[in-house]
Amino acid sequence: MRTFLGILSAAAVFSLSGCGQLDITPEGDPSRVVTGQVEIGEDVALPADTVVTVRVEDASGIGMPPQVLGSQTIKSPGVAPVPFRVEYRAEDDVLRRGLNIEVRVSIGGKVRYFNANHHVVTLGNAGEAHRISVSPVGP
Repeated sequence: MRTFLGILSAAAVFSLSGCGQLDITPEGDPSRVVTGQVEIGEDVALPADTVVTVRVEDASGIGMPPQVLGSQTIKSPGVAPVPFRVEYRAEDDVLRRGLNIEVRVSIGGKVRYFNANHHVVTLGNAGEAHRISVSPVGP
């Protein structure tokens, strides 16, 4: 019986010895950066109290509000177009589904411009610079 337990113990040690090399990390780099510029139309000087907010969102949850994966707030950007750089975390499978970039431009504490059309970031274009046009709020 002692010999059997010894053989069983040795077999367990040998079978588990290779587990240190097992790689269970997800595919791709989860730390990512999206860059680009927000365009308001033609080059225009923005008031000093302008705030531009750029968010990368995962809206894949049906019936759920979008999950913000990263954001950047730019205060007093000066002149449009406004360059942005947002760090976010997303695995490759999330990028294959696509993420949205949402932009809001507030002046004097009120949202004056936003991107009415979805701007999608995917695994294929995540490394490119994105140009996002915003439209005035209201009629």
